[in-house]
Amino acid sequence: MTDPHPRTVREVSDFYGRRYRIGESDRLLLGRSRSWMAGLPWFAMLSISLFQYGYGAALPTLATANGWSVWQALGVLGLWVVAQAAGSPLGGWLYQRVRPGVTMLAGAVCCLTALVTLAHRGDLATVLLGYSLLGGLGAGLIYMTCIATVTEWFPERLASRVAMVGAAFGYGAIPFVVVAGHLLTPANRTAVLDIAAVVVFAVVAACGLLMRRPPRNWWPEHIDPQRWALDRRLNRSIAHNRPAARPYPPMAAMRSGMLPMMFVVVVLTAAMALFDIAYLAGAGYVRGLSAATLVAAMAALAASNGLGRAVTSSLADRIGRRATLGLSLLAGGVAQFGLLAAARNDNHPVALVCFAALAGAGAGAGYSLLVSLVRDWFGDDATVANYGIVYSGKAVGGVAGVALAGFVVTNPDSALPFVAAGCLGLLGAALTRWMRQPRPAPVQLPSTP
Repeated sequence: MTDPHPRTVREVSDFYGRRYRIGESDRLLLGRSRSWMAGLPWFAMLSISLFQYGYGAALPTLATANGWSVWQALGVLGLWVVAQAAGSPLGGWLYQRVRPGVTMLAGAVCCLTALVTLAHRGDLATVLLGYSLLGGLGAGLIYMTCIATVTEWFPERLASRVAMVGAAFGYGAIPFVVVAGHLLTPANRTAVLDIAAVVVFAVVAACGLLMRRPPRNWWPEHIDPQRWALDRRLNRSIAHNRPAARPYPPMAAMRSGMLPMMFVVVVLTAAMALFDIAYLAGAGYVRGLSAATLVAAMAALAASNGLGRAVTSSLADRIGRRATLGLSLLAGGVAQFGLLAAARNDNHPVALVCFAALAGAGAGAGYSLLVSLVRDWFGDDATVANYGIVYSGKAVGGVAGVALAGFVVTNPDSALPFVAAGCLGLLGAALTRWMRQPRPAPVQLPSTP
């Protein structure tokens, strides 16, 4: 049957030379609203959030059941962070080459294996292989596939939609944190973790099978992309977030010096974030932190990590993403000194929860802001690849943060790890002052005789 409303698909360019494919609605491509391509990644991220914050809440029970030392228990978390950060660039690479469902299904299988391993095995080598390596790899594949999907389907609302999906990686862990802190015991851990494994696999696999990629450079038909690139009334963010002057593939972005600086910022951010998680988990195991306090602090950390992304994405439209990133890291750095004060006061519950919330908001906002900053500074064509490189800095920072936490848990009188974590945040905030959007060098015309 002939379409009574034929559509012309064409490509146009804006003032900056960016190309847009227009003429196809989301419903024409998907058969439904593109809001599904935000909702499905959100559910998937929600389901895998338990691996990071949930493990922290479950650490005292798991370490007791398996006879691990605090360093061994934190080592499981540290290796998971390395594998998750390393798996994210791989997820971005696969996203460009295979259907999202293939990558998501592979990640779901890895996550299923990880949780089943944690449920049934207690020897450290097997847990490191099954939970840390496979689980981290699977979570990394899922994380980057979800971010990439939202990035391509919401080019005109990138910051808010990435913040929404990324936030689920934080606050999604709260239900499991509560269960792990109050109900998980060595006797029932097998049943609880097996149930979690099945739920995570089912949610991720189902979401992945329904996720789709839009055509290259797709743009929603109800917005004029040429006006969007220049009209501040239509796009309020351009006043403080100038688009890239030209596309920068990964090697060009590296040569600009700004992509390596973003990598360093992620290293510093991750060190703070993982220090906070590992410190709370270790304190719950070694220092007698009550279950109620551990759950409240870990839940506050996870919730603010997620909700802080939404707040800062809106703020970034008004004062710029670089400035907002600096403020977020400053808040995260200050929070570490607050945690030190709480620790010096026998981990006072109110102070611990409040500063954990501030720390989570400061560290979490950096990840979602950097997705938009990478797109703004290096162009649309290589956003996923460039962000994958930046995000891999979490592997380095995560190990440093877990090591600092292990030191302070085993040496409770030492203030140095808190001070170091705080200074890392302040250093990250200072580095943002030197970050500048790369601009192409002016062309030198030959002089005429």
